[in-house]
Amino acid sequence: MKGLGTWGLELGPRVSLIILIAVIGVACGSAATPTAPTAPAATSASGKVTTGVFASGQVQLSYRLDIPAHTAPIGAVVFGHGSGLQTKDSCRIFGLADGFVARGYATLCFDKRGVGQSTGQYMPAFPQNSAAVFDDLSDDIAAGVQFLRNRPEIDPHRVGLAGASQAGWILPLAAQKSNAAFMLINVGPTVSYGLENFYSSIVEITNAPVEDGYKALPSFTGIHGFDPKPVLESLNVPGLWLLGGDDRSIPTPATVAILEQLIAAGKPYSHVVFPGMGHNLPPSWPHIDAWLAKIGK
Repeated sequence: MKGLGTWGLELGPRVSLIILIAVIGVACGSAATPTAPTAPAATSASGKVTTGVFASGQVQLSYRLDIPAHTAPIGAVVFGHGSGLQTKDSCRIFGLADGFVARGYATLCFDKRGVGQSTGQYMPAFPQNSAAVFDDLSDDIAAGVQFLRNRPEIDPHRVGLAGASQAGWILPLAAQKSNAAFMLINVGPTVSYGLENFYSSIVEITNAPVEDGYKALPSFTGIHGFDPKPVLESLNVPGLWLLGGDDRSIPTPATVAILEQLIAAGKPYSHVVFPGMGHNLPPSWPHIDAWLAKIGK
């Protein structure tokens, strides 16, 4: 998931490869956020833009809050980050935040802890520390939800979460902690951190077909690190996953298989796979709009 952040690969004989990947930010664990020109702020739809800090424990997180010119109280979205040194501007990639503002949602974007104007320590994730790193990052998102719920313009029952790539591991944890209204996850995995890193090490920095990565998954014997499936099994928060059929960062078929198991068990999840699309998948607003209408948010 490099496109949305930076990941570390399984430690061991390939340490030099891990370092290389961490440097160039090619994985989802370290998945870099999908790259695209920064979209201009939706000033026509935004009633006001405020900046400041909110607290997550001892950490002060620097934010930008866009509040559209709609009758209060309104719904809102807190944005999670991809891997790497992500700032409050990352939520504007492909117009994701601005799309929500145009639809009448307030949007809260913030600098990741230890990045930009936020305090705290930035920690890259590796299989060995991924559970602890994601726990901290999900605390920050949950704190953002609480920050919005205390504002008079916001409907406290309509605060949802959105993000891409590495955020796919973090948003379910944040939803569990905050009882968020919904989760929109773009190209985010449901497999473990270690398994995703293993897949991307096979196909993301090579020209190997994605099928080679899929076939290799059963042979993985490394450290799994954070596994989102138990969290997803415990949640009853509506979730929509938008996935690229040719994603070289996350194994889409394995991600879909887990989602379909959870859906069969009664979980309120949906997914859409876009054939031929990769990890830099733009948000599909027709699908998002239909889903938001269906869940009443």
